[in-house]
Amino acid sequence: MEAEDASVAAVITDVKRILWGDQINEELFLRWSQGFIFSPDESTALVQREGGPCAVIAPVQAFIVRALMKDLEFFSTNSWRHMPSERVDSYLCQALTEILRQVANSDSAPVETPPSTSAKLKLIQDQQQQSDPAASLTPQSPPVPPPSTYCIVFLNEPLSRRISCESEVADVPQDNRPHRTEEEIFHRNLRLLKLDNINQVESVLKEKLESFKGHYGVLQFLYSAILTKGVSRLSHDMSEASELIDPVHGHGGQSLINLFLSGQGVNYVFDNDKYLGGLELKGIARQCEVGFLTVLERLRYCEVGSFLKNPKYPIWLLGSETHLTVLFSWDMNLVKPESSAGQALRVFKTYDPDGNNFIQTVVLDDVMRTAGLFADTEYVEIMTKKLDPENLGIVLMNDFMDEFFQNENYGGPDTFTVFHYNGLPRGSSSTNKVVYNEGNAIILETDLRCLSDENMLLTCLQTKWPNIDVQWLSGSTPSIN
Repeated sequence: MEAEDASVAAVITDVKRILWGDQINEELFLRWSQGFIFSPDESTALVQREGGPCAVIAPVQAFIVRALMKDLEFFSTNSWRHMPSERVDSYLCQALTEILRQVANSDSAPVETPPSTSAKLKLIQDQQQQSDPAASLTPQSPPVPPPSTYCIVFLNEPLSRRISCESEVADVPQDNRPHRTEEEIFHRNLRLLKLDNINQVESVLKEKLESFKGHYGVLQFLYSAILTKGVSRLSHDMSEASELIDPVHGHGGQSLINLFLSGQGVNYVFDNDKYLGGLELKGIARQCEVGFLTVLERLRYCEVGSFLKNPKYPIWLLGSETHLTVLFSWDMNLVKPESSAGQALRVFKTYDPDGNNFIQTVVLDDVMRTAGLFADTEYVEIMTKKLDPENLGIVLMNDFMDEFFQNENYGGPDTFTVFHYNGLPRGSSSTNKVVYNEGNAIILETDLRCLSDENMLLTCLQTKWPNIDVQWLSGSTPSIN
């Protein structure tokens, strides 16, 4: 393990290009310049000072909650909300370590054959149950470095203080202050450690945790994740060549969000890959530790797949049009193993790459077999006539699900407690304090799906639970903006 002082400048240049583009926006760099700092009003909740870095802060917050859940059995009912700073720092370190572990080992997902009406599909079932799926690379895939290569990017603490002081003493208003000098000093003085295993990563993060809690901590960890992934591997993940940070508005793109959630910097949130007109669109390859829901799905701008809607832990990032927040629950029954109906629905959607809610009748045999349904030839012919009685050549998704799973309980509790986190003080609570908002959720018998500008949080949650309603203890609905 050694500092790469000689070559770090060239490496950082590649990171800057994929992250910021050809030129770094002065204002955006300042907005992203903050550390992982905790709220004085909620011991385990991170504070976001400006708009933009939620693409890093919100996933880290979600993984802090994940670390908490592993220790929850040792806590009394509410002690998790009042913990000493040493223990909180330990959870932060665990969260950062787990994200880097995912990023380093994210290339073992299999590549699937695109849906076709002329050939049998080779689909991978129950990927979330596979602990070590075999890697399968396309000919265009770049060389993959060993998954045990980790990179930690950091500033020496005295240098961090000196940069902050230089910015503060400049006799120029902040809005007019030349940004280039601070940005250049930052990048010129970055240090890089290459590590061989995850135990070394955790040890170094503990040693340098104060640096990550300092003024440039978020950027240091972001650069660490990108270099641990590798710029070439990250570029290969991205279906579209664009900056990870929007050069105009400063928010992180979906590729950056997915990198932190799944270790893969893909552009889309549906399950697996899709092929449209010969173009490969890369989605999420396996069930994630932490999930993702977005109001944009309700607006029909995207499709969130089962791997993100049904994560391993009851924790979800919630995406509005401009911000990321976190919803979580301690009820592990919310993430029970996928039901047969859920599996069948996921398989059906895989054969419906355009999201039309129907499949071509000729692939009904494939869908039934892949979903684990009885698929004897004579039975498939009977089902074909029943599901496509007018011989239109299509089978509707609702008809398919009603035929095979009409009486199946989709599972999950009818009532549960949820907590909502918003790192921006202005959006977290009426008192402008970053705290967890507690609510009592209930799954009703009536479909309540609606689109309301006044309750975008509920609109977002209904993309997973169409019949959900939540009563918040504060009396007001938390903001997802």
